Amino acid sequence: MKHSLSFRIGSAILLVSLTCGCDQLGIGSGTPESDGAPSAQELQKISYMSSSDTGTKGRKLYARFEEAKTCDDFELAMRWNRPPNVAGGLFHKKLVYLTSGVPDDLSKDSEVFITGKIERGSNLGEGAVGWHLRMRDGTVVQAVEMQNFVQKQEQAAEGSKVTALQKPNRPGRAFCGHGVYQGSIGKDPDHPDKSIPLVSILFAMDRDS
Repeated sequence: MKHSLSFRIGSAILLVSLTCGCDQLGIGSGTPESDGAPSAQELQKISYMSSSDTGTKGRKLYARFEEAKTCDDFELAMRWNRPPNVAGGLFHKKLVYLTSGVPDDLSKDSEVFITGKIERGSNLGEGAVGWHLRMRDGTVVQAVEMQNFVQKQEQAAEGSKVTALQKPNRPGRAFCGHGVYQGSIGKDPDHPDKSIPLVSILFAMDRDS
């Protein structure tokens, strides 16, 4: 499963979709609220995070996601970079924000931002890591980050005083990640015959909250 997941998401996704949709944002007109992006007042909460004018028409973007103190702050940064009502990324689709359950009609290969509590975390071998997460409504989701994305995440954070993954194997910690939905092909550890949603993670964090 690990090799097939890595192959399927491959180099087409990479870190471009972490910070972009840059060419698709087109935020030169209208207000941030109209596209679902956070307001200027909301962004004050993450004013401590690094940003640069690298987006369309000088729009600032957040790139050092590991600086986020909480998963809520990470989500704010992502909602600014990738407003939920604007198609972007290499798939030219809207980023779907998942906090309470996975929609039945969510299409395979949808880009998602997922949050939940860590039920258990584990090393999958060959540098890959995985988690079983419980979302707000009780839905259990399997998340897997392959070795190449773990390495890119570590390289992107070089020079930073904080790391994205701090205590990823500790149950109860908040988990937030950007990834690609693979369908209901994950395995529930408590019910081996039951399939659960699976997300291939591109960038993940764990925090106290």
